[in-house]
Amino acid sequence: MARIRVAIVGLGRLGRLCAQLVGESPELELAGVCRRDASLTLPLPPGMLRVPVAGHISELGRVEAALVCVPTEQAPSLVTELLQHRVSLVECATLDDAALPAYYERIDVLARNHRVAAIAGAGWNPGVLQHFQDLFRVLIPKGHTQLTTSPGVSLHHSDLVRGIPGVRAALATEVRAANGVRQHYFYVELAPEQQAESVREALAADPLLAGEEILVFPVDSVSALEQRGHGVLLERAGTAGAGVHDTLLLEGRFDPYAFTARVMLDAARRLPHTPRGLQRYCG
Repeated sequence: MARIRVAIVGLGRLGRLCAQLVGESPELELAGVCRRDASLTLPLPPGMLRVPVAGHISELGRVEAALVCVPTEQAPSLVTELLQHRVSLVECATLDDAALPAYYERIDVLARNHRVAAIAGAGWNPGVLQHFQDLFRVLIPKGHTQLTTSPGVSLHHSDLVRGIPGVRAALATEVRAANGVRQHYFYVELAPEQQAESVREALAADPLLAGEEILVFPVDSVSALEQRGHGVLLERAGTAGAGVHDTLLLEGRFDPYAFTARVMLDAARRLPHTPRGLQRYCG
């Protein structure tokens, strides 16, 4: 059976992991990678030196699927462009819950109009985590769900802070405070002349973070922090009543980049059998 030719759009950490996994997959073939114009002359990671690189997906020849691995703020415009060029795609953008329905609706309209397939939410969150939550609710219809995440690595937002002068490296995550307010944590490795408060002010001025609570934490080594990974604890307890008091517990520690890359490749394998229009990743 012929392999599916996929292109990777964006060559950050997620894109590099996807490229590595595509190279190991018997069902997929790497057609090439797309990078921003400013990154076209940058060296490729080891093991990818012979991979075709282009500024636009049309330069890569036959492409049957695109894996969208760009920062969240770039995803909507890029997805629109790919669908208008009739390229089927897999995406995993971590948009705010309130913005996702309109985003997915637009993908569905574009994919149907241009007669291609798109699989959205093909990542850890949004994606697999929601399926665990839904399954827990099916098994325990009457109960309460508690989700706790430990600080880890956000898939996309780190790029917001890396461009600030004096920031050598950065990692980001989102957590919910006890009062339910969403907080953005930025762990930054700073040059001697840079101050954490200046970084926080620069982030607060970014439209993507307007009105959000931002906390900046200087660290000695971002790479050391990165090794700590990401943790999740999902618990659903049934409502007290007669009989057994049902409880389900999912606990894990993992690299969300690796999980998302594996999910995106699984979705890419399904694309040839996916109807035109938008499909949410279903595992």
